[in-house]
Order: sequence, then structure tokens, then C-alpha cells
Amino acid sequence: MHVASQSIKLKPTEFADIPASARLAILLPTFRWSDHVRSTIGSLLGVANEEVVVLIGDNSENKEKRDFLKKIHAINPFILTTSHKKNIGSFKNYMYLHDWCRDVEFSAILTDDDWISPTYHTDAYQHVLANPSVSCCSAGTTFVDIGDGQAVNVNQPSMLGAHAIDRMKAWSAGAARATMYNASRRQHLSPAMEFHRRSPLNGLTLIEDLWELSRLAQGEFHNISGHGIYLHYPATRTIGGDETERFYNLICKNEGLQFPFVYFAALSTAIQCAVFLMGKLSPVNAMENRYECAQHVFRHIFLTQFLPHVTGSSSRDAAAVMFADHPVAMEGFLQYCNTANAAHVVCDKDLLSWFVEVIRVFESPASEDKPLLSQRFEQFIHDLLQ
Repeated sequence: MHVASQSIKLKPTEFADIPASARLAILLPTFRWSDHVRSTIGSLLGVANEEVVVLIGDNSENKEKRDFLKKIHAINPFILTTSHKKNIGSFKNYMYLHDWCRDVEFSAILTDDDWISPTYHTDAYQHVLANPSVSCCSAGTTFVDIGDGQAVNVNQPSMLGAHAIDRMKAWSAGAARATMYNASRRQHLSPAMEFHRRSPLNGLTLIEDLWELSRLAQGEFHNISGHGIYLHYPATRTIGGDETERFYNLICKNEGLQFPFVYFAALSTAIQCAVFLMGKLSPVNAMENRYECAQHVFRHIFLTQFLPHVTGSSSRDAAAVMFADHPVAMEGFLQYCNTANAAHVVCDKDLLSWFVEVIRVFESPASEDKPLLSQRFEQFIHDLLQ
């Protein structure tokens, strides 16, 4: 489509107006300012039009970048930009963009350190638009640069089925993936966004898992052929660095949790995904078995992403030191972090109580204006499951 004039009917929002003709919003939360970012933003000039708008949330606090974005909008008015006065953080920036496009039926995300060809999102959008049973689609080829100069093809298989549990059984939490960036029905992301907005605790790949499960709960994921390419660069990857330390800095440090909690980050994800699927914010149709979906996903993440890293004699010795003054936490560790008992572990009241005890072991003291993290997480779980 051609770029039209700005004298078009607009949807009323509390944000900058979005054309009423918009069906797909490509969201770009951005902080960096480099030649690569200029190129990424510039490549969207030929993508944005009456039907496909680009929304950019700028966290850079950089005047040169703000001026550049104004010029981009002047060239193509379907690229809409907001420059936050202060850096609001990456997640809040994406939440801002997600809320901004609340009246747009479809959305997709792009990050400013990645590379994308013009048709990657639009081909997928056209497929979802034409297929009501599809919640999310990848069209073309998706690569991840894992940090050693090798771009790995991470295209995921289609996840099909008439019921949520069928689709989730085809989902892998351990596969290298970038499906969170694919085009989807925007409203199918909203339950995951609301859950993450409320949760006081992070987890390993928690955001990605919530987004994917939220969409699978409501429709199929299709992987189709196409000419588009997405190349994802994990921005925080350090070549030859300590992955455990990186995950700690990303997931636990800002929560005031001591370093050893990083080994329980995958358990946090397993538990929160289960609570998401069976709690009040569940996107699973009420007529389906939410509990079955929740327990399947919990066991999948628990067995593949958590348990292998905390079993064995060295892990028991480390736990004995960490939990020396916390017998309840140690008792639970011996019960749950044991391959002999793995077949019987479910996400139930007892496991949740033990996990809260683990948080207590590693959390920082309460501040004057905020309760303990363990108390906030316990209340969060209670509110969703009562």
C-alpha cells in the first residue's frame, strides 16, 4: 500500500492516535543508538502503511535519536514514535507499546539489536488474518546468533490441535526459539502481559514462555514458508562468559535475591506458568481442562529445565550448605529435587509452600515501603488460585 496523507479517521486512545485502518502494529521498544539501529528503523519506512503501523518507544534519552525519529515520522506518518522523558526500562516500554495498540487486532515485536527483512512480519500477519484458528505465525526463517559467529535456524514446528492441551504437548520450553517476536492476535498476548505485570518474581525465559503459552491456549501456532528473515542477537550474551552469572544479573539481582537463587529460576518459571494456566488469568477456555494444561507444562519445564541442574551428590552437598539453617527448605529440596521422585511431582499447595520457603532463604530484608518478596509472591499466588 502507498503512504497516505494524515487526514484519516483515527481511533481515540490516551496515546498518540493510531489510524483506524491499522490492522497490524509492529512494536519496536528501543534503547540503543547506533548505525545498526538507524538501519533497522530506516528499513521500516517501506513497511508502514495504512494497514501496518510501526510504533516505536524510545528509552534512549538521546536528543539526536529523538530528532531522527521525528524525521522518520515526517517521511512516513504511519511510523509513530514516543520518546520517554526518562528510561522506563525495557519491560515497561514494551507494556507501553502493547497498551498503545490496544485497538489494533494484530501485533508483532522487533528489538533494536536484531535484523529483519521487510516481509517477515507482514507475511505472517496475512496468514493469521486468513486463518481464524491461528493465534500466531512464523513465516520465513528465524535465526539466532548464539555468540560464536554461527547463526542457528530456530524455526519451530507448527503446534496444532483443536484443544489447548494438544497444542501445548507440541511445545518445547528448551528449544532455542524466538517465537515471541512473531506476528499474532494482540488480544491473545494480553493475559500473559497482565500476569507478568502483577508477578513480583522473574524466572528463566518466563516472559517468552508466558507469551507462547498464552497464544497456544487460544489458537494454533503455524510455521509456514516465506521470503522473510529474522535474525535475533541475544544482546546480553557474553562470548566465553559465565552463563550462570549472566542469568543471575538478568533475573535475580534486581529482585534483591542472593546468587544461589539463580539455580531455582527455572523452577520459578515452571510454577508461574502452571499458576498462569490454572488461575484467574488463565487464557485456557473455561470448557477445557485448565488443570491438565497447567500440570503438563509444569512437569515439562520442571523435568527438562530445572531438575537436571539440581540433582546429584554435588547439588545435595551445596544445598546442605545453603539450607543449613533452614530445615524446611532442605527437606523440600530432598523431596522434590530427586530423580527418584520426579514422576510424582506436581504443582500443588505443598510444592508452592516449599518454593516460598526457598525465596525466604535468599531474599533481602523487607524495606519500609515494601513487604518481603516471599510475602508478595505468596499473596500473588493466593490471589490467582483462591
